[in-house]
Amino acid sequence: MRNMLRATAGSLGLVTVVLFLCVGMSPAHADPCLMVYPESGCYYHYDPAEYYTVGFGDPLYDPMYDRGGQVLIDINTDEIALDVYQAPGLLGFVMDVENQGYFTIGTEFDLIVDGYNNEPIVYTNVLLVFDRIEPEWCEPNIWVDGNPVMYDADLGWYYPIGALDVSTPLPHGNSYSDTVTHSIMWEVCYGMRIYAFSDENHNLIRDGGECFSAFSHDTTVPTKESTWGAVKALFTD
Repeated sequence: MRNMLRATAGSLGLVTVVLFLCVGMSPAHADPCLMVYPESGCYYHYDPAEYYTVGFGDPLYDPMYDRGGQVLIDINTDEIALDVYQAPGLLGFVMDVENQGYFTIGTEFDLIVDGYNNEPIVYTNVLLVFDRIEPEWCEPNIWVDGNPVMYDADLGWYYPIGALDVSTPLPHGNSYSDTVTHSIMWEVCYGMRIYAFSDENHNLIRDGGECFSAFSHDTTVPTKESTWGAVKALFTD
């Protein structure tokens, strides 16, 4: 999943939003994915097959990257996972084998779309996609920057945000990042996923593996998911 990233370059009351990075190798000429994460405070849930954390006293510990007493390390390189640190409100890390990504709180939130890549790139026809609606029969009301989203029977709810030109080098080198921020608001249902990709051929079909995604959940709506109670507790302790 992170190799895929480097090759192509998260009103009803209390809501929990999880932005997670999914794994998947994409075929040639696949529509590239972009990073998405909240501007507000968030926790990154990580897969132990991809990352691990270290604390003070460990040789890999760097206080500059300490979030909640831990530093996130790429298991393949034993280096700090700099891409995950793109989120400005990153508060800490939680091991989670089922859902990886950025968890945050809020019914209305600013979503940052980041073209993080290892070389300059222009992403064309970038789409924000809202799918995996919970429950499946629910029809949400979703707005991006105050505008209602569109719907496609195969892709789901989506909103075009134009092109993103990525050309700004990052201080640590070997990577570039430019971002755009959009205001998200939704209601009615109690969960959905959000991700972004460059629909280069304008066919409303995502050709390739999984993308950085956002999973938003309203904790005020009864659900069988026990995970969300634990997430809520992170922000209330």
